[in-house]
Amino acid sequence: MIFIKIIISLAILCITSYIGIEMASALKSREEILTDYITFLRLLQNEMIYMANSLPVSFEMARQRLSSPLKDVIGAIALDMSEYGTDKIDVSITNNVNTLEALNDYDKDIIISTMKNLGRSDIDSQNNIIENTVTIIEKQIKEANINKVKNSKVYRTIGVITGLIIVVIFI
Repeated sequence: MIFIKIIISLAILCITSYIGIEMASALKSREEILTDYITFLRLLQNEMIYMANSLPVSFEMARQRLSSPLKDVIGAIALDMSEYGTDKIDVSITNNVNTLEALNDYDKDIIISTMKNLGRSDIDSQNNIIENTVTIIEKQIKEANINKVKNSKVYRTIGVITGLIIVVIFI
């Protein structure tokens, strides 16, 4: 009987610790996605200005150098751009960006509004949109880094403590 209680206690402790670690990794993921988005914007800017490619081609070329989940989201948007044109692109952008669960609502709004505004004006205006967005995203990255440093250890610790409390109360 005691052996079963020990196994259950260890399982509860492992599960709650895992949940705490996953919550802490979500904070790291937000920072990585935002950094990758700045990389994407810089690459997109170069593709549009120096290579004079169309927006769907520029999206695809810039997307290929990304490494975060943002790569798949932008790929889906680029595919919809080339397939549907401007008819359904706003819905595609909104739906695809909202699949990035690591980002908060403000981050998603920035990405959505930037992507919706690209391609609707001349190259200089698009360049200004990208520069303004990079400035805003850099502030968001600093905020994400502060949150990561401040809260990641808290989430891991709370996971372990919660597991210990559950074990003490129920077993």
